[in-house]
Order: sequence, then structure tokens, then C-alpha cells
Amino acid sequence: MAHYASTRKPGNIISAFKANTDESILERYPPLKQELLNANNLKEKLIDSWTRLTKEIENETEEIKRLGPNVIPQVEFSEIAKNGGTFPQDVAKEVKKRGMVVIRNVVSEQEALQYKKDVKEYILNHKGKIAGFPDADPQVWELYWSKSQVAARSHPNFVSVTSAMNSLWHADPETVIDLSMNLTYCDRLRIRKQGDSSFALAEHMDGGSVERWEDPEYRKCFQSILSGEWEKYDPYDATHRVNANMDLYNCSGGCSMFRSFQGWMSLSAVAPGGGTLRVCPIIKLSTAYLILRPLLKDLVETKNMCGALPGAQQHILPEFHQPLIDAVVSIPHVNPGDCVFWHCDGIHAVEECCNSLTDSSVFYIPSTPLCLNNIKYLAKERYAFEEGITPQDFPLNNCEKDFPDRAKPSDLTELGKLGMGFTPLIVDPTVTKELSEGAIKARKEFNKILFPE
Repeated sequence: MAHYASTRKPGNIISAFKANTDESILERYPPLKQELLNANNLKEKLIDSWTRLTKEIENETEEIKRLGPNVIPQVEFSEIAKNGGTFPQDVAKEVKKRGMVVIRNVVSEQEALQYKKDVKEYILNHKGKIAGFPDADPQVWELYWSKSQVAARSHPNFVSVTSAMNSLWHADPETVIDLSMNLTYCDRLRIRKQGDSSFALAEHMDGGSVERWEDPEYRKCFQSILSGEWEKYDPYDATHRVNANMDLYNCSGGCSMFRSFQGWMSLSAVAPGGGTLRVCPIIKLSTAYLILRPLLKDLVETKNMCGALPGAQQHILPEFHQPLIDAVVSIPHVNPGDCVFWHCDGIHAVEECCNSLTDSSVFYIPSTPLCLNNIKYLAKERYAFEEGITPQDFPLNNCEKDFPDRAKPSDLTELGKLGMGFTPLIVDPTVTKELSEGAIKARKEFNKILFPE
């Protein structure tokens, strides 16, 4: 059995927002900005590009304010199932524009409420032994291996939904990615109590921060934006995402897997204002704004990267990003068993107070397609599951290691075993003939890394 040593420190969800303050790192940013302007001939195009962008954001914000939470696309799981496991065309178009979706009734309300009941008992069984935030009265628990979480991640409907989310993406045929296959990413959970105001997250983005400009491969994702042609930017091109380094500075809680969409399964009935998620539903425009903002005249010669700091997630700040904050809206009412997904570059926040009739509870579960970075991480995650320790991306608390009632590999369904890397993938020409060259290679890499001879 391989051993994977984590370099994370103990902590909680807030660890992902604590930056590395090494001044020598910040010195890199003024020359980097000049390099970006010069390499892409952006200096001459920047003002015109920015003017077009901000005007379009103004127009979209008016529409968002008019529609409120209803601007977020909503679809029944049954519609996806009837459509062969993909979104109906009109829904797909709107999801891609907004960068997010609410999918209704992915699991039954009874199943979702049972998940919550069981995980609350799991927490009670180990009172005082589980890290969380805030320390005194956790609302977000550093738990990954409860039987409820493991079951939810591998529920057939949920697996189907993640494949539907992945199918909104595309890549060059030789790109080593199989968008038809989703791997399991094991994240924590939230049980936010009625009246809580401690777990309020301001607007931010995950998936790194300064890495979007610093890492050469990550930067290629935003090439059209950096060339002054943000209109040509495609938020759903995975060609350069698969090898992007989203964690140059060992961010505790930063995701090193490529999540096509972040997501959660609701375990509560929660309305806008009830401590729910808030999002900026203009993914193309918000990403372009974020990438261009540090290159404008007022900041181009400074170390300031507009809320992007080494070792932390991307902060969205009023002094730099107010038009994007103005476009943020709460998601619609969700019920137990509904799932919510938002683009990996999506700006999101959590409402300040849980003004709900019940708790506001979710299992965080994203969609993570089969690609090389994700396979490499899965090998570490599989080991963590076997040992009952914290997955590699998260603060090293290892709370569950000695819990006798945590999930074990023997608890996995066949779908669960496949998603967690306990079952090899079929690489048979009669089965894979419709897959791209890159997708077939991704499957071969899966077997090679997880089942070495």
C-alpha cells in the first residue's frame, strides 16, 4: 500500500483564506503584470476591452436585479434522466451562461433527511473529538468519512448528475480527459444552526488565486481575456484546465483536483435569507473582470493583485470588484435532496445570518471528471479513505481515524468503488469507440496509476 504524507497543518474551513505574507513573493507581481501586457499586446487594447466589459456587466446586473433568485436556472432531475443523462438544450444554454444550476429532487427528501439524521448521530457519538468552524460551536465539520457522506457521493442519481455537469465542458480531442466519467471528491459538510451568524463567507473564488496569472498553464485558460478579446473566452474549455496548477503555495483547503463545478446536496429546506449560497451568475463576464482588474493603470505598477494572495483563495473586495458584488444574488429555495452546482471560477458567498425555520445543512460534493491530476489525487484520497485520515487537500486533523463507525471501503456500492478508484475501468474498443483519443488515454492512466502491475 502506498503511503501519502500530507504537509497540511491542522485547522478548519477558514484555513483556506489565510495567506502567505512573504514579501519576496509579492515582488514578482509588478514584472508579471508588465509581462502579461506585453506578451499579449494587451496594453493597446485594454481600455477598449474594459469599457465593453463593464458596460455588459451593467446590463446583466439590471437583469439579475429584476429577476432576483429566479435568474438561476432550475431543472428537475427527472428531465435530465429523460434526456439520456444530459441537460435539455435550452437548460444547458442557460446553465452555461449563468455558470450555475439548481437541480431538483436528485435524491428523495426522505433519503436526504435520513443522511442528515445519521450524520448528526455520528457527530454526537464523537462529541468533542471533531474539529470544525467555529471551534466553540461548529457549523462546518471536518468530517469526510461518515456513512451518510459516502452514500450520498455514490448515489446513482448524484453520479448521473455529475456526469451531466461534466458534459457541459469540452476539450481538444487529444486532451487527457474523459468527461463521461466522474471521480469522487471527498469534502466536508455544513450543519448551520438556526440564527447562526458565525459562518458567513464574503464573496470569493476557489481554485487558487494568484495561480490564475502565475501558472503558465492555468493562464492559458484565460488567453482570450488577456488578449483583449474577452468575448471569445470559453469558460467551458477544459484543454488547459487539466494540467493547471491551482495550488502553488500549499493552501490549506485549496482544491488540487479539477472541479468542473463545485457543488452541494441540500439536507434542509432553505429559502433566500436562510443562510444559503449567494452567487454571481455571469461567469464569463465576472472571470474577465477578475483577470483584467490588476492590469489597469491604477494597479499595474504595484504588488497589489486585487484580493489574490499566495496560499489563499481569491477574495472579491469592494474596492476592486464592486460591480461583481452588485451582481451577486441568493439562490432560490432548495429542499432536502436538491443539488446546487456552480462553475469552478464562480464567485460565491454565504449569507450573513441563518434566518431559517430549520438548520441550513449540506454535503459539499463537486463534479470532478477523469483527468490525470484528478487520478493522481484520487490515489491519495483512496489511501486516506482506507486509513480513515483527512484527505490531502484539507487541514490535517485526522479526527475520524479511530472512529469504529466511520465508512470503510467495504461499505461502498459498485458505483462508489468505481468513483473512489477501487475498480479498474474498462478500456475495450467496443465500449470506448465513441470516446476521444484523450479520453481513452485518461482511462488507461486511471488503471496504470491505481492498479499498477
